Amino acid sequence: MAQIVRFAHWDGLESALNQTSGALTVRKLLESDSLIQVNLIASYLQSNGITVKILNEHQGSIRSIVSFHRPIHPELWVHPEQFEIAAKLVGRYQHDQESNDPHSEIKWLCKKCKESNPGNFMSCWNCGGSN
Repeated sequence: MAQIVRFAHWDGLESALNQTSGALTVRKLLESDSLIQVNLIASYLQSNGITVKILNEHQGSIRSIVSFHRPIHPELWVHPEQFEIAAKLVGRYQHDQESNDPHSEIKWLCKKCKESNPGNFMSCWNCGGSN
């Protein structure tokens, strides 16, 4: 079950602050023992217009110094209103990664010339038509 947490400060998101409490409500999207994987997914989400925050990004280095009851893994958090689309994008990302097919990335079909385009193209490579 996803958690909802309130942060007093979140750099770059001041406009989203709740005016009544001065805190920002965010929701945990995922947790992984791989900081690299969390950063890759965060970059993918940001490239698709999702605002993200990584928590516990630097905690792995203190694991051997301080004993915790449970491991502290990097977590990826998003705004609740972006949670559903972010979850779908993560599902697509993971599906593409698991398929190991270099041609499996998300694609779209140009309405103008019917040519297939990679998902990260904003306009058709063949005719310049928009996505």
